[in-house]
Parts: sequence; C-alpha cells; structure tokens
Amino acid sequence: MTRPASIRRKRYLRLTRVLVLLSALSAAIYLKWLMFDAVPENHVLFVLLVSAEVFNLAQAAGFWYTVYSQEWPEPPMPDFATTHETIDVFITVCGEPPEIVEETVRAAMRIRHPRKTVWILDDGQSLEIEAVAAFNGARYLTRSDRTGAKAGNVNNALRRTTGDFVVILDADHSPRPEFLERTMGAFRDPAIGFVQTPQSYRNRHENRVAGGAHDQLMIFYGPILRGRNPRDAVFSCGTNVVFRRDAFDVVNGMPEDSITEDLRIALLLLREGYRSVYVPEVLAEGIGPVDVPGYFSQQSRWARGGLEILFKRRPFFSGMRPSTVIEYILSFMYWFTGWAYGIYLVLPMAYLMFGQRPVQVPNQYPVYFLPYLAITLVTMAYATEFRINFRAIWFTLGSFPVHIGAFLSAIFGKRAKFVVTAKSGAQRAVRPVAVHLLIIVILAFAIMVGLLREGFTPSATNNVAFALGHILILQGFARYALFPEKEPEPEPKRPGDLLPPEPVLATRYMPSWEVEGE
Repeated sequence: MTRPASIRRKRYLRLTRVLVLLSALSAAIYLKWLMFDAVPENHVLFVLLVSAEVFNLAQAAGFWYTVYSQEWPEPPMPDFATTHETIDVFITVCGEPPEIVEETVRAAMRIRHPRKTVWILDDGQSLEIEAVAAFNGARYLTRSDRTGAKAGNVNNALRRTTGDFVVILDADHSPRPEFLERTMGAFRDPAIGFVQTPQSYRNRHENRVAGGAHDQLMIFYGPILRGRNPRDAVFSCGTNVVFRRDAFDVVNGMPEDSITEDLRIALLLLREGYRSVYVPEVLAEGIGPVDVPGYFSQQSRWARGGLEILFKRRPFFSGMRPSTVIEYILSFMYWFTGWAYGIYLVLPMAYLMFGQRPVQVPNQYPVYFLPYLAITLVTMAYATEFRINFRAIWFTLGSFPVHIGAFLSAIFGKRAKFVVTAKSGAQRAVRPVAVHLLIIVILAFAIMVGLLREGFTPSATNNVAFALGHILILQGFARYALFPEKEPEPEPKRPGDLLPPEPVLATRYMPSWEVEGE
C-alpha cells in the first residue's frame, strides 16, 4: 500500500470517478429493466431476485460513493526531541506462541521515540511470555482473571500505565521503526482521538488462506478507508492503532460489552466529538489465519460483533453527519451479504431442477446484467490498484454461511465470546465446509437434471453457467479445508547450529526467578 505521488493520485481519482459514473449508468439501465421491463414468472423467485439485486446495487452504490472522495492523509513528521509526550505500546497476548510474541516485542522496541515504554499485556499468564518481556527489555502485565477479553486486558493496562498516547498491537503484528513518526503528527489537532493504519499479513505468500484473507482486506484498507477519511467514518480496527489517552478517559476505557470493541469505541468517541484519521501506509505486518476454521472464526467474530452493535447498541445518534451515517450503514450492510448470496444459489437450482425462473425473458437477463457486472468489477479492480483478485471475491462470497450464522446468533444467540485467531498449526476440517460440500453436490445434481430435461437451450445454458460459477467459488474453501497446507519444514541444521547455545539464550523463556536461582 504505497503512497503514490500527487500527480498519480489525481490521475487515479479522475479515472476512478469516470468508472464510477459508468458503473452507475450500467446499474441504472439494469435496474430499470429488472423493475419495469422484466415480466415475473415465479413471483416468489422474482421477489427474491429483486431483493438480492437491490441489496447488491445499494452496496455497489455505497462503494462508488465512498471511493469518489478518497484522501491520502500525510501527517507532518514530528520532532520528538522538541515534544514532551510519552507513549505506551501495548502488545496484547492471549496464548500466542512465544516466538511470535518476541518478534513483535523486538520490533516494538525498535520504534523510534525517546519516551516510549513497551508493555506485554499477557492474558495467558505465561511464564515464557514473562521471560520474553524481561529478555527484550519490555514491561510485563497480567491479571488474575480474563473478564472483558481483549478490552478488559487493555483496560487493566490503562489503569496501571500513564502514557499520554497508547499504541495497541496484536501479538503477531510487528511494527516498523517509523510507526510513530508517520502517525503522531495527526494528533496536533486536539480533536483527533485515534489514528488507524492498515493491517497486512506477512505470511500471505506462504499460506493460501492467509493470502486470500489478505487479498480480501485490500479493498477495505485501500479505497474504502481512504474514502471514509473526509467523512469522520474511519473506525479502529483493533491493532496498528494509536489512541489519545484523554479519549480513553472520556469514554471510561475500552468498551467491554462487545467482541468488536474496536468498532464500538470508534462510535463512542465519535459521539463525544472526537475524530479519527486513517494513514494509508503499511506500518506493521501481522500473521493471517492459516486454515479455514481460523478464518471462519475470525469472520464470525467480526460479523457477530458488528451486527450486535447494530441491533443492540444504538450506533447512530443525533448530530451525526449524514455522510458519516451513510458510511457506517454501509459497514453494517456488509454483514448481510450472505443472505443475498444464498438467494443467488437458489435461483439456478430452482430452474435446473424444477423449471422455475423469476422472469419470463431469461435470455435478456445476461444482456442487462453482465455489462453492469463487468464494469463494476473493473471499477473495483482499478480502485484497489488491481490488488483485488478473484480469490478476494470468493473469500467474501464463500463466507455466506458464517454471515448468516452470525446474523441469527446476534439476534437469538447467547453473548459471543472473544476467540483469538490461530496463527499456526493448520488443521484439516470438514465441519466448517459441510454446507459448501452439500451445495456443491446439489448444484452438480441440478446441472445434470437440467441438461437431461432441456439440453443446451439458452435458458439451461445460462443457469448451468451460473451454477458452475457457484461451484468454482465454493470449491475453494472446500479444498483449503480438506487439504490444508503443511507447516514449512525447519531449515536444515548447519554445523554451527549444533553447538550448545550461549547461557543467556538457554534461559530466555524461563521465568526471572528461576534464572536468578540457578
């Protein structure tokens, strides 16, 4: 996520806006045909189709609205020799492997700032993690219980530290030395409550699931958050973020009533008059989920937490800017995507197996739908600087059971628990993709039934093409779940590696009192 030169940005925005207008025109033509020219055949299917298409058109329009006004904030570079602020760097830990935590701690210790203190907030009460802190010169905090999950962990640290600003990093997100140099300048404006930077997965080239999750993030951490900057709609994303401590004080710390405390606190701070800034420069890299269960767990937590805020926490308030309201509505709408995709799965099944279709002029459907789809995909690809790909799209669509499950749980289920996403040890699993496998079988059966009944008529061919497209999307998660990637083999030992380690390395993960007692 580079910072393009000013001329390149202007050219990019100019062409993006042209594509947005073309997308809007093609969408209007398609919607006009669907709503006024198409003749319903099966009225239930027609209502389902219209509902799904209106939802997707609203999402597309929201994307166009967001990317039309992108900004690339570049806070001024501060001179820390002439300032007086103190910084607490919080690294939240809950059971992550010591080697991953140590990599983050070492990187945090290299952040350039003369008055920073690095803290490990260990909710796992691990002696090894305590030894990592001691060995690397960081401070160590733990607590007797784990109430409030990550938010409670942060609040415990806030009560025991005094820094003017707080950096929050997940255990696996290693910051770059210039992290504070690139972000702290934004706080010259006293109304800025926090500064968010992108998430990026450094294992994206080594693991297919992590790669897909990273590709999926590109659209959000690219044009979407850049477009939300001028609309006070940037929200905290849980890691790689800097908070003003005074802002925490105003809202009594990190909210513990949501498993997506990052989104929740952004809304609370906005209500109190604070604003936020997104700096679109990768300043820390983490480890993405390495298997399908881990990825689905992550997506479920984000979806359920967001939907619970929508349904139960009254996220909107009087005085909120209309543009900000629109952006947050679009954020919540994303978690309804699973319902729309479920409808698209039903439509080709209904025709191929039972001859039922939503409209009486099926041959015209591709004529109006495909140009709209094509220009929308081109717009999305260009807006993300061609960093989004097919894998990113099917990671979103293929997550539909997670989205639907999160929706139902948010309304009817018990309060969700915060679960840390596994960063190692990919596991083979059938259960997370049981729905995918079942639908693949049904779609394959529907294709056979439809072709046997009608042959390669235009209507059958259109629906077979859509069914095959769905199979192509769903089989990805099925493959990744049934055939997970193995952990990379350790490098062969060299002669020097066989020598006994130095004493300090031999005790690096031992608790301090055991080291002293030797």
